[in-house]
Amino acid sequence: MLRYQKSMSGMAIGLALTLAACGGDPVGVNSGDELTDTEIQAIFNAFGGAFSSVGASAHASAPLDGMQMAEIDVDQEVNVSAPCNLGGEISLNGSVDGTVDDETFASNLEMEVGVQFDACGVASDQNTLTVDGEIDFYSHVVLNDGSFSADGWQRGGFEFATNDGRSGSCAIDIEFSASYTEGTSAQSSVTGRVCGRSASELEAYTGT
Repeated sequence: MLRYQKSMSGMAIGLALTLAACGGDPVGVNSGDELTDTEIQAIFNAFGGAFSSVGASAHASAPLDGMQMAEIDVDQEVNVSAPCNLGGEISLNGSVDGTVDDETFASNLEMEVGVQFDACGVASDQNTLTVDGEIDFYSHVVLNDGSFSADGWQRGGFEFATNDGRSGSCAIDIEFSASYTEGTSAQSSVTGRVCGRSASELEAYTGT
């Protein structure tokens, strides 16, 4: 059970870092050519990879099992950059705050972060996309024994150019929630729009 709880605690941190966000009004606009669902998925896969590297760092900095600290206050600044597969980079700036219980691994975490795409090169099928822009995120994750819940939003937008001659910009404004209890199916909801389309219909947000 301890191993399961520790794994779930890492999942909570990773989920907070993957779903999370900071405040502000939507800044993106939809214009120019359209992206396919596969291309949108490729962009958010790159962006999820950057969050994963932050999550690994946060988990690595947690106290070792032998340190009896009970509830630990988390106050971690996020200020990292990760290279994109085809050049350019993604930068993350923000913070993670809350508590993690060192004995039970119960967690209550909030994250605010802004993600900057800087000439980020992304491969999608036969196309290469170059992405510039910024997306803000907020997430609140609560983890208890055998269960977790998360909710938050993401807002912003990016400009893109593809090697087949298309270009344009994409606006993002969504809210999400997710919950899981051991022994039952996970529940999730995504509302809002991405690149002018319903976020609930996009693989990038539904995982279908």
